[in-house]
Amino acid sequence: MERFDEMLKNMAGKEACIVPEGFDRRMEKVLDGLPPREKRRGLGAVKTVLIAAALCGALLCTAFAASPELRGMLAEALGGFAPYAQGQEDKSYVIDGIEFRVVSALADDFTVRAYVEARELEGDRLSKLELNAFGAAFGLVDVPTKDTGNSEGMGGGTMSGVCVGYDAETKTALLAITTWGRVLAEDLTGAEVKLFSLSGGPETAYQTIWENSGDVYFPVEVEPVTSLVADGKLAAALGAEEVRLSPISLSAIFKGDGAWHRFTGTGIRVKLADGTVADAPWEGGQGSYGAYGTDSEHRVLVWNFRQPVELDQVAGVYIGEDYFPIE
Repeated sequence: MERFDEMLKNMAGKEACIVPEGFDRRMEKVLDGLPPREKRRGLGAVKTVLIAAALCGALLCTAFAASPELRGMLAEALGGFAPYAQGQEDKSYVIDGIEFRVVSALADDFTVRAYVEARELEGDRLSKLELNAFGAAFGLVDVPTKDTGNSEGMGGGTMSGVCVGYDAETKTALLAITTWGRVLAEDLTGAEVKLFSLSGGPETAYQTIWENSGDVYFPVEVEPVTSLVADGKLAAALGAEEVRLSPISLSAIFKGDGAWHRFTGTGIRVKLADGTVADAPWEGGQGSYGAYGTDSEHRVLVWNFRQPVELDQVAGVYIGEDYFPIE
């Protein structure tokens, strides 16, 4: 928590949100006043999550996420990744009766994820969103991409939008919008969350419940975490050109239209120095760049960890039943 506390104070300073005198004393009062744990759809907060939520709410200076329930949704969604996340400008957009606000972002070389709060102003449409269901939110995080040196080719990526929490009292949903596989530019100014529609769950027969009729997009500030190139032996074992590791993910870059096929759909596990294993199930993350059938053609496969991984603790990688040590 000390690291998380320091990160939030630094973030608040960066965003011109002053940490007031007596902050620690007031935080103790806030924590003492937090409600007891209740059963809520998509929540299940524990004490550490509520502590992180209280700190998020106090330092990010957003009235929209003022209640413990809404702060708890974001803190639970981020989990151990909270120290790597980036708070966003407190600006909202009302589109067809729903108020949207980008509240946090998480990124590395090939994964960009934005967390968006959506608050219902008319009716009760958001209650129909299915939690953690692929396609509940149709959208992407659109980021400037690097020139890969081949004008004939087109860069592509995959995207996912899910609802990770819903608070019935405030009629607010938390959406996680992810783009995988894009080759990020050095300057990410102009990145946007492009949310096109929301779809209900089984009770609506998965029909659209909201559409972005005005094509209004939400600016997002993206700052990738540090990553490193893994041991070359791992890339060779995979038939990849390069493997990159970050606290968020493992990404493999394949040249040409070859070996990457056999790894899609397969989850990985990373073995750490203390013998524990970090899981990264396959979520469909992939991208491409360069011109098909030429030397510039590349494919990127991405596996996101369920909890952050300390890079200097990685001992090896399981892909399926195969194990590849990292020296």
